[in-house]
Amino acid sequence: MLRFVPRVGAAPLALLPLLCACSKADAPPPPAAKTSQDIISYAPGAAELDSLQILTANSSPLPVSTDLNARLAVDESATSRVGTPVAGRVTQVIADIGQQVRAGQALAYVDAPDLGQARADMLSAQAQSGQKAREMARSQMLFAGGAIARRDVEAANADAASASAELERARLRLSSLGGGRGDTMALTSSVSGYVIDRQINPGQQVSAGQSPLYTVSDPRRLWLFVDVPEGAIGRVRQGEQIEFNVPAYPDRRFKATITQIGLAVDPGTRRIQVRAQADNGDMALKPEMYARARLVTDDGRRAIKVPNAALFESGMKAYVFRVDAPGRFHRIPVEVGERGDSESYITAGLKDGDRIVGEGALLLNAQLSGD
Repeated sequence: MLRFVPRVGAAPLALLPLLCACSKADAPPPPAAKTSQDIISYAPGAAELDSLQILTANSSPLPVSTDLNARLAVDESATSRVGTPVAGRVTQVIADIGQQVRAGQALAYVDAPDLGQARADMLSAQAQSGQKAREMARSQMLFAGGAIARRDVEAANADAASASAELERARLRLSSLGGGRGDTMALTSSVSGYVIDRQINPGQQVSAGQSPLYTVSDPRRLWLFVDVPEGAIGRVRQGEQIEFNVPAYPDRRFKATITQIGLAVDPGTRRIQVRAQADNGDMALKPEMYARARLVTDDGRRAIKVPNAALFESGMKAYVFRVDAPGRFHRIPVEVGERGDSESYITAGLKDGDRIVGEGALLLNAQLSGD
């Protein structure tokens, strides 16, 4: 009897079209890029190129340190904190927050009984001084006629001098209280600027030495305080620039000029306070804003400034992608001198004019690594 034995590995003819279709579906797509160990290339017009940001590397002075915490404050040389030297009751409020005022302009009026008493003391001292001056003149005439002794003339002269001194004291006292009319005292600023704070209302009772009732300053001039690590203070110089930004305007970069360097190290933070003058012409910055500052000094040390999006790390090294030719990107190691919140400074590995990848560098690295 003949027996049919199928051949091993043979497939029915009916299954051949299905097997061919499966092999085509499982076949990997053609590679989107040609890669080697550190180089990746794309064909002209590849879609991946649209997601890459290409930048030109430029050198700039190497900053003293990484981004540092900073704080804006009013310029004290252009600020007046207005209070009252005597107790009283607020009768009228004239100036409000945001209002521009002149030096000597009345901001508010306070009814102060001590002011009336000071005016009465001045008038009394004025009358007493006039009387004593007349008595001195009469005594001199009598002494010239031999009617009185010399000691009487000397006593009259002393009384006149004492009365004159009392009048001067009373006049200065009245002047220190601001003068005014009757018991009403005007609160005034010693500088021109804007009212940036008001702690006073009509009918309010105020006391002598109370915390400032008004703060007047020129907000176009601000101070920037930066705490600099003691290890970096040797490169800080008066007149050098500070670049800083604030959360309210993340895309703006402001500048200030160093005007004062602290003389002592804070034992708690091991930092030294540096003060800079910031120009605030458009008044976008506000006192007491927090900032992130970077000290820039032109002491000959330079580096390539790149956005942090261009940097990525692998192991213990930092890398960027350099554009060697259109569509051809070379992963190269670099040395980072200072790393900031949004930008960093490369001290080795790049040169002026090199074209690098900004946004998209991480994705490019992932594709090169096969992730």
